[in-house]
Amino acid sequence: MSKVKSKFVCQVCGYESVRWLGRCPNCQSWNSFIEIVEDKGKVDKRVNKEELEVYRLDQILNYEPVRLKTGLTGFDYIIGGGIVEGSVTLLAGEPGIGKSTLLLQLAISLSKESSRVLYISAEESLSQVGLRLKRLTSKDRLDIDFVSERDIENILPELEKFNYSLIIVDSIQTIYSSEFPTSPGNVVQVRECTSKLVDFAKKNNVAVILVGHVTKEGDIAGPKILEHLVDVVLYLEGERYHDLRVLRVVKNRFGPTNDFILYEMKESGLFEVEDISAKMIENRNINVAGSIIVPVMEGTKPLLIELQALVSKTNTSYPRRIASGVDFNKLVLLLAILEKKLRTNFSDKDVFVNVVGGIKINEPAVDLGLAFALLSALMDKPFPSDMIAVGEIGLGGEVRTVPHIERRLKEARKFGFIKALIPKDKKIKLNEYNMNILPVSDIEEGIKLVWGEEWRN
Repeated sequence: MSKVKSKFVCQVCGYESVRWLGRCPNCQSWNSFIEIVEDKGKVDKRVNKEELEVYRLDQILNYEPVRLKTGLTGFDYIIGGGIVEGSVTLLAGEPGIGKSTLLLQLAISLSKESSRVLYISAEESLSQVGLRLKRLTSKDRLDIDFVSERDIENILPELEKFNYSLIIVDSIQTIYSSEFPTSPGNVVQVRECTSKLVDFAKKNNVAVILVGHVTKEGDIAGPKILEHLVDVVLYLEGERYHDLRVLRVVKNRFGPTNDFILYEMKESGLFEVEDISAKMIENRNINVAGSIIVPVMEGTKPLLIELQALVSKTNTSYPRRIASGVDFNKLVLLLAILEKKLRTNFSDKDVFVNVVGGIKINEPAVDLGLAFALLSALMDKPFPSDMIAVGEIGLGGEVRTVPHIERRLKEARKFGFIKALIPKDKKIKLNEYNMNILPVSDIEEGIKLVWGEEWRN
């Protein structure tokens, strides 16, 4: 007789215990444990007589993985040249951001290349997907199969019936396994269903793309192991009410990470933006207090973004601090540095910061530009329209160097900027960029170069 065992699993973080616990010791959630029954059965101890294949690493030094060209130039580029056969990719993003639209465009493009695609939708019906398809293409014949199913036990047998080049699962949080008595989307279901799809992809050498939901904090929903199981993690970012979308590579086992591509959302789908800097600053207002252009590095590309700040007297006991596109904690930290080192007063002011275009910037190189945007808004003095600012600010108010200064300066010069406020660095040759380079060692020195010695007046 087989021996029945059970374990208790936290539905929030996936922590396992041999007994029920009222509070999870890992994530501190209350009443989150459920019982999972496991029928171990008799273990077959017979040794597999087939010998394992052992390879020498020097024999595969020149091995190049077979890649599936999607036909979407930007998408192929950021993931290293195409989707690797047998790989599993996770595409995450907020609701309504365009994940399903992008993947349907990808499926349409692949069908034009004589590749067969299976689209598994556990969220939308055939008619709903059909309406989106009409907006994206006018072709009557597409080699795309569609399945609306949620049970992984019913899905897996269908995957082996045809020789698919790509399988799209939208979304992994709505797929469930009937082997586990839990609702779709919890930790156990997401982990187990993903593991089964990964096993299928590796054994059959078929590429799989999973759509993932995100939490209200912006993280991928489900256990962290979900990101470890897959080969590539992509984030589709942007504001729902802006037309720009950023597809960013967070993890890639077959190519570079932190690269990105900018899309513009239109009625007929997502379209790649060729000149990103030009798009980001095309509607810029000149000589407006609180506005500044900052060159940032996104992956391997330099691009220009516009930072805007608004500082106004507060009418409440607790002044507001709102940041869109930059880290809120970075804003609070810079305000503390400016108040301490420059004796400015933001304590009775509401402060609003925005990155134009709805994209998110996290690198430290925006510190100097953000500080000048805040000071410009506070004093109502415009920052010079032909000048950029780039650099990291330390807790002592010092301006520290950032990588790829040369590439940032070249990008700025290409768009007509003739002045640059940068950190002092002996390695930078000031006469190579046809610009007036102004190196500074701290924030106050930079302010005097921009607005003069009497900058407080």
